[in-house]
Amino acid sequence: MKNWINVCVVAVCVAVPYARAAEFVTNVRAVEFVTAVALDDFRTAQSGGGYMFAYDTAETEASLRVKVKRWLSGDDPDALAMDGPEKRTLYGFYWAATMLPARSKCFVRIKHPACMKELSEWLAKEADGDARFASDYSAAMHRLGLPPLPADTQP
Repeated sequence: MKNWINVCVVAVCVAVPYARAAEFVTNVRAVEFVTAVALDDFRTAQSGGGYMFAYDTAETEASLRVKVKRWLSGDDPDALAMDGPEKRTLYGFYWAATMLPARSKCFVRIKHPACMKELSEWLAKEADGDARFASDYSAAMHRLGLPPLPADTQP
């Protein structure tokens, strides 16, 4: 009987972390990072430079900040007027930010050379089909209104 209890305890200890990985929980630091990325891109677009995301003609920095935070809260998958691939890209930045160390320069200044290095490493892992990305993306897909991943990158 004692061995059976030990087996059950071990099974619960192993299963619970995996069960948690299947749900989307907002990471506040990553939300702030993604908001900074979106605002930087928005400012570049406003000044006539190249940009990654499409914006409403009446968009302002304040409205974009609210929309990004609302979208990443998981409460409003349509908060951003972006198409599926744009949302996937923005989620890629979010996921990379969740993987960065707490003391990353990215949380201080997104254009810092150390941030660029760290961020590019995580974005490369995402592009290479990292299983953690695929699992986290799958967990966030419904709440964020993300398009399905290509079949070869699904968990």
